[in-house]
Amino acid sequence: MRVNPLPSKRVLLAAALILLTMLAVGSFADYPISLALYHGGNLPGQVLAGFGEYPAALGFSAAGAMLLSAHNRGRRLAGMLQIIAGCWFILSGGAMAAALPTGYLDIPVWLAVLIGVGCTGLTVWGMLILCRGADRKTVLRVAAAFLLVISADILVVNLIKIPWGRARMRLVASDARAYFMPWWQPGTELRDILTAAGVPKEEFKSFPSGHSANSSILILLTLLPVIRPSLARRQTVLFCTGFGWALAVAVSRIVMGAHYLSDTAVGLAVGLAALVVICRLLFPVRRTAGIPSA
Repeated sequence: MRVNPLPSKRVLLAAALILLTMLAVGSFADYPISLALYHGGNLPGQVLAGFGEYPAALGFSAAGAMLLSAHNRGRRLAGMLQIIAGCWFILSGGAMAAALPTGYLDIPVWLAVLIGVGCTGLTVWGMLILCRGADRKTVLRVAAAFLLVISADILVVNLIKIPWGRARMRLVASDARAYFMPWWQPGTELRDILTAAGVPKEEFKSFPSGHSANSSILILLTLLPVIRPSLARRQTVLFCTGFGWALAVAVSRIVMGAHYLSDTAVGLAVGLAALVVICRLLFPVRRTAGIPSA
């Protein structure tokens, strides 16, 4: 049985409407919302800052596990290259998972490494079990989707945020020289003035939210039924679990003063759009006698 990699159109439309509503509200009320919610010392916000991007890191490791599970056993060279690539993605994802919390949480390095290695190990173990007995080409296609969606998220967000230069709320709240600017207005002039005066460039990377985009990688759970069709009935639950995590991380970024509501909406939209576009390319809909089939 072939499973559609995407949830129903109704579910996708609901997610898109939530993001459009967030962007619309943020367009008019970004600053008052952030002013009301901003609390840089908020512990849950700090925890989600440290672990919110874990889906991107573990997504790399999951893709690596898929490459290992579905490596070509008939062609020695191709199989060896897939094993090498699989190990590289597992190690890269594990290193990313171990490093992420240390940038936001005051925890010992050994603890961050232990958590990162543990989560990576569980992810790889779970994916190897899930892929056992699955069609090799299907597994490789899902692995490609994981890698492409994660890469597209990171690339698109940074292509926008680095030149855009929107000042973060925490800077606006702490530095009298900084001021709020709506998301559609680039802040390059303010950025150039304040960075020349010693303000870190990192404080001008508010739009869009990279944390939100990377947290949205968890919606890739919706692809698991493609590998294991018995999970097809839970596809909507899997998607909503990933989307719910991304929304929680988005709220935490507003609380921490790192992003505005509109920043998080666009970050999440990048992740959702990447999922839909890449799945349409890698899993084209087959049509027989004018009737689409999943």
